[in-house]
Amino acid sequence: MAALPDIALEARFASHSRYLQLVRLVAGEGATLAGFGEEDRDRIELAVVEGFTNVIRHAYGGRTDQPIELRLTVPSGVLHLELDDRGTFVDPSRIVSRPLDQVRPGGLGVHLMKSTMDVVEYRKNSHGGTTLVLEKRRRPNEGVPR
Repeated sequence: MAALPDIALEARFASHSRYLQLVRLVAGEGATLAGFGEEDRDRIELAVVEGFTNVIRHAYGGRTDQPIELRLTVPSGVLHLELDDRGTFVDPSRIVSRPLDQVRPGGLGVHLMKSTMDVVEYRKNSHGGTTLVLEKRRRPNEGVPR
């Protein structure tokens, strides 16, 4: 049987919360295709939704009509996602999670992304905005039924 080609998907969304469920589904399917189990899939979905939400909130100040481009690739055993915005570039040194012992809504998205994903990077893109890179690598025997 021939090996399946790497999966690649590109989509453009408006910066509106109505697309969060669709973004979550795309991330979850990508996680499944990369071979992750249900628990990892759930955490990956949350991390990607947090990233998308942060773009809406911070890059666009809540505006609902701005573009967010999502790119997803699934090379063997890896889930690689990128979220591109056209807002102002976010200096990664200025992105700080609040302390975990401060119980209140908000401020934990970056912590969630970093605790879930193997790679969380912010790069300046060709539009002058930020590309959020999220990557999760499957460990040997991960996702394989016992």
